[in-house]
Amino acid sequence: MVTCKSPVKVMRAAHELGRRLFDERSHKFARQDFTLPQLFACLVLREHQRQSYRGVEALLADCSDLRAAVGLAKAPDHNTLWRAFGHLVKPSGMNRALDVQAAQAAAAGLDVAGGAVKPTALDSTCFESRHLSRHFERRQRQSARRPKKRA
Repeated sequence: MVTCKSPVKVMRAAHELGRRLFDERSHKFARQDFTLPQLFACLVLREHQRQSYRGVEALLADCSDLRAAVGLAKAPDHNTLWRAFGHLVKPSGMNRALDVQAAQAAAAGLDVAGGAVKPTALDSTCFESRHLSRHFERRQRQSARRPKKRA
């Protein structure tokens, strides 16, 4: 598996993917500060760095090379990023993103249909599946001990 720790490379790749997925603007009368691919790249950076919206705003304000990687003149406000998340990250758009990434992998010669490469599983619900609450664990134990009802 190939991974990347460089935030600049991650932002460039996310910006390129965003350019394939989204129009430049959400509406013809939208403000011209940021494009949708730029905001998508900022949201990917947020997930990559495990930051809050305010945290990624501060990171982008401090690091001019991150802004330059996707052509941002200034860092987007945390409210702008929050609104962009609601607009961009939807199941239909993320399914399209996975399709585009699979097509890119196939074009690069990676075996995406199975074989020598291990399959990748992605969680598109935006919840982390590796963390369980104590309440959920307790309810699971209780339901396992409870006898099944008969009809």
